[in-house]
Amino acid sequence: MDLKKLLENVRVLGGNADADTKINDVKSNSNEVREGDLFVCMKGGKEDAWEHLGDIRVPFVALTDRAPSDPAVRYVLTDDVRLAYAQVCKNRFLDPLADMKLISVVGTNGKTSTAHYIASILAYAGIKCGVIGTEGHYILGQKVGESLTTPDPYEFYELLFRMRAKGCEAVVSEVSAHAIHFKKLGDAVADIAVLTNISQDHLDFFGTFEKYAETKLSYFTSEHVVTAVVNADDPFGGRIMREAEARGIEALGYGLYEPADCFAVNVREDMDGIGFVCNLQDDIAQIRSRLYGEFNVYNLLAALSVGHAMGLDARTLAQAAVRIKPVKGRFSVLRCEKGNVIIDFAHTPEGLKSLLSTARTLTKSRLITVFGCGGERDRSKRRVMGEVASKYSDSIVLTSDNPRGEDPRAIIEDIESGVCIKDCKVIVDRQEAVRYALSEMEEGDTLVLAGKGNESYLEVKGKKLPYSDFDAVARFGQLR
Repeated sequence: MDLKKLLENVRVLGGNADADTKINDVKSNSNEVREGDLFVCMKGGKEDAWEHLGDIRVPFVALTDRAPSDPAVRYVLTDDVRLAYAQVCKNRFLDPLADMKLISVVGTNGKTSTAHYIASILAYAGIKCGVIGTEGHYILGQKVGESLTTPDPYEFYELLFRMRAKGCEAVVSEVSAHAIHFKKLGDAVADIAVLTNISQDHLDFFGTFEKYAETKLSYFTSEHVVTAVVNADDPFGGRIMREAEARGIEALGYGLYEPADCFAVNVREDMDGIGFVCNLQDDIAQIRSRLYGEFNVYNLLAALSVGHAMGLDARTLAQAAVRIKPVKGRFSVLRCEKGNVIIDFAHTPEGLKSLLSTARTLTKSRLITVFGCGGERDRSKRRVMGEVASKYSDSIVLTSDNPRGEDPRAIIEDIESGVCIKDCKVIVDRQEAVRYALSEMEEGDTLVLAGKGNESYLEVKGKKLPYSDFDAVARFGQLR
């Protein structure tokens, strides 16, 4: 592709590269640059790609915000390299969203489940769909890979290109706070954007909850979104609804308690799932689902609201809801001889609260909770999660969960500072912790394994060691 074509809609401030230069590919890692590539010079962590321009020994073109010190280097100057990178990738893959609807899902908790529920509803209605998110990336229901919650621009637009090639009419993508901060989607505009909720997370990166929340809220403007579907019971969702006109978007609310365009009444729950009457802007649907918990009522309301906004009627939505399958590792219920084992990805205070409060309602006897916290992440949430676990659990086992470069025992001590029940045991080895908790179960107990979900590894000192909560339960749990 010609450099000129690749740079369409990029703010170019200068440079010495010939616009007719043939570009083979786009790279953001100097070690991967090959002859004829466009190298995007970005800062990442402690690294500054600009400093590595001299390490590249083949002819290339640099996209940068500073003129190279070596006059022999061909370059294009722009004022926002990250935004330019996303635009270049969009051009590289021929603007794949031009032929597909984009549905983005933003929030602290519930993004993955909501995204998959939306995709399931659309698929039932005959709309070919792709999914991009934490649990993996899917094209027409087939998993094609996994990476970051929201991949970097090259991978993101390449996935969209593949989806369009397979005939997808819509793509549902989780959009993380980091993706918003780093402008990974560029100038892509979501036809519909969902806000599930905003609660404490990623303070290790954003510094304060206020900055984290404002980053997510900054996505909900006409620059990024046409229609917002927001949780009206969440304070930040309510704020978007109040500010919709000023933000230049249409906002539809869903919820249980505050006035909303889509709401549920007569919510009932048992071991077979949840049911409720759903009012979709006066289109009434009787919803029955195999999912559990009030948090999944919210996730379903979000998905149903999206479906309705895309023109699906209440009858179709009710039929689709019955067929929605739980996402593996999101409140996955396994039956063993003594009771139930619930495996869930919850790794924030609010996520753990939703998980354990729901598990509590399904428990005939004791609730046993096994969990840890990730290393090199927001330390302030560890004590809070200890407090949350204490409120709902009869017994707690503190263990390791992706300690990364930190000492697992130090992480556990931080959590332990918030635990206020006597029955709390520390077992650093997660597999041994699961084995112990299973052995402690008595008739009617529920065991919750929180934090890992469907992850298949433990991240320790730069290595991903094979591990799965599902495998551990299968090995020690005497499943039915």
